[in-house]
Amino acid sequence: MSRHSVIESSENGRTEIDYSAMPEAEIERRIHGYHEKYGMTLTAYSNRFSCAGATPQEMLDVMDWDCLIRERDLRRTARPAARK
Repeated sequence: MSRHSVIESSENGRTEIDYSAMPEAEIERRIHGYHEKYGMTLTAYSNRFSCAGATPQEMLDVMDWDCLIRERDLRRTARPAARK
């Protein structure tokens, strides 16, 4: 099953991201990039995040960051089952 996000933007049109096809190294690189950019984990950032005060880029970042973490965690939990 594919896991996609579709992002609509007036500047860039429509962009589709397939997280299930993304290499693990890319997922980790992007998660690390968000940690660097915002100076905290997604959980900590989410506790301070406000949709009302967020810029469109911050909204996209949070959605992407969340999808990346979900994909990473899904792969980690799927690995032990695959070995059995």
